[in-house]
Amino acid sequence: MNNERLPRWKFRKQKKLEKRRKRRQEVTSNRIEPESTVDREEYEQQKAQWEANEVKYKIIETAKKKAREKEEEARKIAQKKWEQTLLSLPLIPSTTTSKKEFSLKKTTNNNQLLKTFVRSNQEEQIPKRKTYRERFLEKKERQTNA
Repeated sequence: MNNERLPRWKFRKQKKLEKRRKRRQEVTSNRIEPESTVDREEYEQQKAQWEANEVKYKIIETAKKKAREKEEEARKIAQKKWEQTLLSLPLIPSTTTSKKEFSLKKTTNNNQLLKTFVRSNQEEQIPKRKTYRERFLEKKERQTNA
């Protein structure tokens, strides 16, 4: 491979990566971690505080979960009671005298399914809406007559 020349961009990239690797190795070898007692104590305090907050959070979350479960149970019980009271209500016989019995059977008669519109005398009382053209012509006539 020494006989072959790399393209310029590959050569530059290799050199760049080598420099980066070298720089990183130097930084890690020169790094001395100062283990002072003050830093260690501060770290321990922060860790203890964080763990205490985490315990509080877990307690609060479990309490919320229990409250949600109790609410759900209460809702179910209330729903059951409501259904039982509705089912236990006595049905009052209807006061209307109808000879036709009520049935839930689906009717096959198409005439009953279609709605029929009945004309009434009220249509004569409702005035017909005038169009824009009609109002324009009326206004024009009033102006010419006046």
